[in-house]
Amino acid sequence: MFLSKLLRAADHPYLFGKGGRALNNNPSLMQGMTVKSIKHHTALQPLFVIMGAGIVFVCAYVGRLASKTTDVNWSKAKDMGDHMGYYENRQFKWFNPKGVDYSTLSDKRSAPNYRE
Repeated sequence: MFLSKLLRAADHPYLFGKGGRALNNNPSLMQGMTVKSIKHHTALQPLFVIMGAGIVFVCAYVGRLASKTTDVNWSKAKDMGDHMGYYENRQFKWFNPKGVDYSTLSDKRSAPNYRE
């Protein structure tokens, strides 16, 4: 009964009436939320481009983390050695500014073989 009273109370003119919150928060009425207003406000254009590029970069990085890191196991392999051995002699980092050759790194550092 209390919940129904609470839900009925949301039908108030303050929220939905003329000049109410729902009308004022309409995205098509806000400046900078339509293509027409973005063309008019040239100062906001670089902001939208930079934020859009940042969003794309973050989505790409999160997708890479979900698909490539050893923290997430999509294959559900019973033996974790198979899953963790994916990066043996491979580059784990996204960028390699030092130019390290990862193709023989595991052999050079004489990593122990835990299977034996």
